[in-house]
Amino acid sequence: MYADDHPQWITLFTRQVQPFWQQQVTIHHLRRPDGVLLHWYLHQPKQPKAVVFICPGRIEAALKYQELVWQLAQEQYAVVVVDHRGQGFSDRLSNNPHHGHIDQFQDFVDDLEAVVQHATRFVAGLPQYLLAHSMGGAIAALYLAQHPHTIEKAVLSSPMLGIQTGSTPLWLAKTIAVSGALLNRLLSPRKPWYFIGMEDYRYVPFDENELTHSEARYQMFRDAYESNPDIQLGGPTFNWIAQAFAAIRAAHQQADRIAVPVLILQSGADAVVDNKGQLAFYQKLSNAHSHIQQIDGARHELFIESDRYRQPALEALLNWFQPE
Repeated sequence: MYADDHPQWITLFTRQVQPFWQQQVTIHHLRRPDGVLLHWYLHQPKQPKAVVFICPGRIEAALKYQELVWQLAQEQYAVVVVDHRGQGFSDRLSNNPHHGHIDQFQDFVDDLEAVVQHATRFVAGLPQYLLAHSMGGAIAALYLAQHPHTIEKAVLSSPMLGIQTGSTPLWLAKTIAVSGALLNRLLSPRKPWYFIGMEDYRYVPFDENELTHSEARYQMFRDAYESNPDIQLGGPTFNWIAQAFAAIRAAHQQADRIAVPVLILQSGADAVVDNKGQLAFYQKLSNAHSHIQQIDGARHELFIESDRYRQPALEALLNWFQPE
């Protein structure tokens, strides 16, 4: 396997990873009670040793996880990845398909439970593990706390258990989000509004990104979105942010209900989520085998990071999912 800064890395990605995704990952659909159609993806090796459910973050489509799914496949894992409602190829929830919008954050949680139940029919009898990133971390935490399940272990990568608000005090950011969401519902209930300063999807050059140090992996991520306009997503709406703050509060309140061991992978140079919130959440977990591990210097997107940051995260993930 070439390092991501090696000229041959992109050749490997285009000649092995992408063909694997096209040929060995199948697309499935699930209609929810409210009519929303979800897309989810499945890889099944001939003799899988377990199944990993992947719960992505905001703006993410399953396509962003091609390399990780390929690597998990080399370890003989079956893999299920969901496109959340309003993201990827799943149904959008607003008059503008670029809106990062949700009516109730709980819908994400209940969708995950439904996909896990539905996908289990294809991978029955296998040990089940859960990997969740960023927004998916909050979704996964609430799922593990609220729903009966057979997940044995979970990994939360840069989980959204606190949001960085920059120079704006947290209380003020929450007040603006909630007030804006209420005003939006009152004045324009069928047309969500972007949060202040947000806009439709735009291509962000690598030099301007705060997600990863890896130019090659960042380019593959952006190329996938440029080649598939239907998965492009812009900034969040007022209601998404208001719901995210509420979900984070609920995840902290319900953390002690999570019975399974949880590994939190923390990005040391994260500019998106609040690492202090992750530590506070970790301290509330009830399973004594849970663990938090910081990848020093890593940016938010651990699994599209440069190898020096990504490899420790990948090794921690694989070790965590090994049978005891």
